[in-house]
Amino acid sequence: MDEDDHHNLFAEAMGKVKPLQSSNKVHIKKTKSTTPRKRTAERSTHTLDLPFATAQRPHAGQDNPWLLIADGVSKDTLKRLAAGRPAIDLSFDLHGITRDAALTVVQDVITQALQEDMRVICIVHGRGLHSQGKPILKETVYHCLSKGPLAHMVLAVMPQPNSGGGACLVLLRRKHKQ
Repeated sequence: MDEDDHHNLFAEAMGKVKPLQSSNKVHIKKTKSTTPRKRTAERSTHTLDLPFATAQRPHAGQDNPWLLIADGVSKDTLKRLAAGRPAIDLSFDLHGITRDAALTVVQDVITQALQEDMRVICIVHGRGLHSQGKPILKETVYHCLSKGPLAHMVLAVMPQPNSGGGACLVLLRRKHKQ
C-alpha cells in the first residue's frame, strides 16, 4: 500500500466520526509547563511537592502499598467495597493526560462527588506500563488520595478487583448533616 492508499483509508474511516456534543466533553485547564516534556528517569522518580491539609488521612496498608485505609475502617468494609457494595457512583479514566492535569482532575472529581453525596468512585489510572521507571499516574493518584487537600474525605482506596492494578476504588466519607 502506498501513501495515497493510507490517506484514502484514513479519510474514509474519519468520515464517519462526529464531534462530541459540548455537554459530553471533559474540559481540562491547560497550564504552561516550564519543564521539558521529555520524561527522564530523574523526572519519573520525582516526589510530589504539594501543599496539603493535615487532617485524618488514609495510610498505606501493611502488606500492600496500593491499599489506603483511614483509622477505624474495618476489613469487612473493604470486603464489601471489593464486592461492589456500595456500588460505584462515578468512574473516570486518566489515560493520556499529564501528571499535573491528573491531579487537577482527581481533585475536581472528588469535590464534585462530595457535593453530590457520592460514596464510591473508580479512578482508571493505568498500570504504568508505558511510564519510564515507576507508574507515574498511579503514584500521583495514590499520593493525592493519601496526602492531598481532600485526603481527609477519603476513607479507603483499594485496587479495583479484576483491573490488574490499573484502577482503584475510592470510598469517600459521608457528609455530616448540619
